[in-house]
Amino acid sequence: MYYFRFEIPTNDDGSRVSYSPGWFGTMPKCPDKVIVLLFDDKVGFGVAKCEDTIIPSEVIVLGEFDALNLVSNAKDEEGIYFGDKLAHRWDAKGVLDG
Repeated sequence: MYYFRFEIPTNDDGSRVSYSPGWFGTMPKCPDKVIVLLFDDKVGFGVAKCEDTIIPSEVIVLGEFDALNLVSNAKDEEGIYFGDKLAHRWDAKGVLDG
C-alpha cells in the first residue's frame, strides 16, 4: 500500500472542477482500490491511499506519516473535506443514497 497526493485542477474562471465521490485525479492508467482521505478544494489537492503497485506519474507518493499528518492537521473549513465530512459530502446533493 502507498499514499499519494493528487491535484484538483481549476476551470478557466478559477473555480475548482466538479468531481464525483472517490475521484482521485485524471491519469491514463489509474491504480486499483483507491480510498480518498482528503479533498482540499481551497488549495487544490487531495490525499488518497491504494493497494496497487501502479504509481501514476501524475501523483506525488507520500510516506504514511506525511499523508496522515496532512489529514489530521486539516482544518474543518468550507472547501476542505475529510473524515465524516467527506463521507457525507454528497448526501445533501442527492448523489449518494447514504
